Amino acid sequence: MIPRPLYLKPRGAAQPVRWEEIAVDAPELGLHTRLDDAQFVALDVETTGNAPFLVLEIGAERFKLSGPLSFFDTLVDCRAPINPYARRRHHIDRSMLIGAPEFKDARRAFLRFAQGAVLVEHSHDAFDTWLVGRGLESPLEHPIIDTSALARLVLELPKGQTPGLATLVQELGLDIIPAHAALDDARATAMVFRALIARARETLGWHTVGDVLIALPPRPIVDRTPPSRKASAGSRVPGARAQTGPPRSAAPAATRRATSPTPSGRRGRSSRRRRSDSSGSPGGSPA
Repeated sequence: MIPRPLYLKPRGAAQPVRWEEIAVDAPELGLHTRLDDAQFVALDVETTGNAPFLVLEIGAERFKLSGPLSFFDTLVDCRAPINPYARRRHHIDRSMLIGAPEFKDARRAFLRFAQGAVLVEHSHDAFDTWLVGRGLESPLEHPIIDTSALARLVLELPKGQTPGLATLVQELGLDIIPAHAALDDARATAMVFRALIARARETLGWHTVGDVLIALPPRPIVDRTPPSRKASAGSRVPGARAQTGPPRSAAPAATRRATSPTPSGRRGRSSRRRRSDSSGSPGGSPA
């Protein structure tokens, strides 16, 4: 059975664009994969800014350490109100979402785009990858690297300090400006990652994907269950007391199992950011 075509709507596009999958010859991904051979996908997400933080935009760059390979860029029609503060930050309004895919279709295209790659996000609490993985029956099957944790290690920042994306762009002297748009920030994240890895190879002697993953702390598991659900769950257990306090949540734990090698944002969450200046092509378009 031939799968139905997917249509994406990049930011700035007047009409949806049919997504054409581009095959990339990626090596089998594992801990022993050399950094020069590995492929990575830097991810950034914009949201409604209101709990439960529904996705409005997904942007990504697939790349190697030598440079970009292709881009993924789409708005997402979540049919939910957008927090005014978040809208002022990412400049996404309801009119832009007309014709954009639903989240399930946008995610399906993104997961095909990211097959066989290491995911890279600038999100110390694993929020972006949690949003993409939310609702799946199993966690994302990718190694995941957070550039804020990577920067703390490589740049020897004080423990607990979480540098913003714009701060790292400036610190590393990169020619890009964070711009509160998903693809732009994904491209900035990819540039930061490449610059940090270049330094780490000189100072720490890293050569493989495993060298990076083993050196970094485990990804956090944050309980983001709404308080009402916590209370109902507690009331169903004899003798249990309902939990109180701010929501946390069961983010799917990132595994270090690789997918097939073929490839195809908090504030009120959506605006907690960092950004970049470039425009990009629709999902899957070559660099």
